[in-house]
Amino acid sequence: MIQPNDINKVSDEDWEDFKKRAAKDELYYTGPGDLLDTAEGRAKFCRFAESGAYNKEDPVFPGYKIWVFNNRGEGMVVKRRSRVDPSVMEDVEFNAEGVEISKSYEPA
Repeated sequence: MIQPNDINKVSDEDWEDFKKRAAKDELYYTGPGDLLDTAEGRAKFCRFAESGAYNKEDPVFPGYKIWVFNNRGEGMVVKRRSRVDPSVMEDVEFNAEGVEISKSYEPA
């Protein structure tokens, strides 16, 4: 299983192999349509992924990252650049069942 911050340890020459391995990991956040886009998927991620910070490239804003802060079995926060106003970061908090409980914004 991909562990928190593994993406930060990959060398440039190993990047393509890492992406292939990561794509097979059901807990790896891959953008729109992936595991974290549904309450059921978020609940599964929250249960099975270790507590920690996960990140990946943002497919909508190249050069930026989407962050997932998971507290195993308790909930998670997904932080990404706002799709409405790219000058702010959107922080969405979810409970252990994957249901949104709050949303806040901060300067990007």
